[in-house]
Amino acid sequence: MGRPVRSFRARKSAELLQDLLQLVGVVSAVGAVLAIAYLLWGVFSGMVSSWATLPPAERLRVEQNVNLAGRALLISTAAAAASFTLLYIQETTIGYIFLLLAALLALGAPLGIIHLAPQGREPTLLPAVVVAFQQAGLLCLVPGIIFAVLDVWMRVTSGYFREMFNRGSLQYGAHVARESQPTNRFLGKCWQLPFCRPSIRKSCPIYHARRACWREGVGCMCEERVILQALEGKGAPSSDPRQNVRFIPYNRHLSEEEKRERCRNCIIYNYRQQQKYQVIAPIVIVAAVTIVVNYAQQAQQLLFQVLRAVDNFVARFAFLPSTGEVQYMKIESLARSSEFVAWMMIGIIAVIFVSYILRIVEYFIFQLKV
Repeated sequence: MGRPVRSFRARKSAELLQDLLQLVGVVSAVGAVLAIAYLLWGVFSGMVSSWATLPPAERLRVEQNVNLAGRALLISTAAAAASFTLLYIQETTIGYIFLLLAALLALGAPLGIIHLAPQGREPTLLPAVVVAFQQAGLLCLVPGIIFAVLDVWMRVTSGYFREMFNRGSLQYGAHVARESQPTNRFLGKCWQLPFCRPSIRKSCPIYHARRACWREGVGCMCEERVILQALEGKGAPSSDPRQNVRFIPYNRHLSEEEKRERCRNCIIYNYRQQQKYQVIAPIVIVAAVTIVVNYAQQAQQLLFQVLRAVDNFVARFAFLPSTGEVQYMKIESLARSSEFVAWMMIGIIAVIFVSYILRIVEYFIFQLKV
């Protein structure tokens, strides 16, 4: 009787923790939004820009308010990021949302503030506001990178630890169990995979011809004549596999595309597709890392050129001279100010690039099933 109680308490504790994390996340997100709104209000109202012209008492009050809002933004962002990370730890794709928020806070918001906010020749609090946004963006960047790397890792390893196809959507062999003692050869033919049934294989014409069912367009999952022929014991008239090819019961009533469609809906072919993914995915990762290492300097220079193009595009439509604080707060200047920032940007782009390459590989293997 004790176990159900503990199970009930554990379940209730988990639900309470989940509700608490959701509450903290929502409250923190609202706090971050309010802090952002306050900072933007100070910027676009001209109060932050005209800070140096205020009386000393007002100047101190505005500066304290900006610093307080910056700290509130930092704390709220940290709490929200931590809460949503724990709450959605299984949803690795949320990392790309964090990366988008990091880009908006660390790059987009400062760029918009500097180019669109009213400015004068006197010192302003704009750098303090920009730093507040950039710090909040870096906080979002941490879980973003972690989740993005985990997403790539899950896509690479999922082929090893779980089936990446839905059995319920398969037409042939969906309810066939794996054999307890399979003849399992990696990327082998159909009769070398764990879904080949020994009772059928002993007289299967495909097996005795040493062919693969997806190459011949017929198999024990999709063609009943193969099963009937195997059950009748007509599959092994010769010890020479080449002689046994003529006993394969080809279906002349189906087109090649119809035969390929049967393969796409067969559990044996899909299992082999899963093994194919296990080979291709690590190759994609290694190739991407090799490209990044070999062309690291070129990638860095290309990044600077892209950021310079973005700066020039924004400056082209801004009504402000690209001097002083505007020049200092350009994205290119931010990237060039630190090797860590530059390589961090390249690393993020590389992770996202690898993730989408894996999605393309998944599309070809698990959707088109080539």
